[in-house]
Amino acid sequence: MSRKSLIIWAVALPAMLALSACGSADDENSLTGAFNKSFDEGWNTEFVAGCISESKKAGATEGDATPICNCLAEELDKSLDGITEKMNPPQEKLEAATKICIGDI
Repeated sequence: MSRKSLIIWAVALPAMLALSACGSADDENSLTGAFNKSFDEGWNTEFVAGCISESKKAGATEGDATPICNCLAEELDKSLDGITEKMNPPQEKLEAATKICIGDI
């Protein structure tokens, strides 16, 4: 298996598994809006940290995993609709983000 394939499997698969385990209001001044903004910021930080951690366990280096995990978090943040999807993201959105960040597996 090539180095690129190992990196892909070591980063993408754990990231998808981490997401499987784990609404934004327009007005950030409202209680709901403030909660959603805080949730989104925390989700992004925790997703990247979890993605890197799981990727390292699968054999990727932190240097290889970090840019891919950051990309995945950014793409998923754009495509997932609210807290409900972030807690249980649809498979097609996970696959689309993976394809953008690391190409075809």
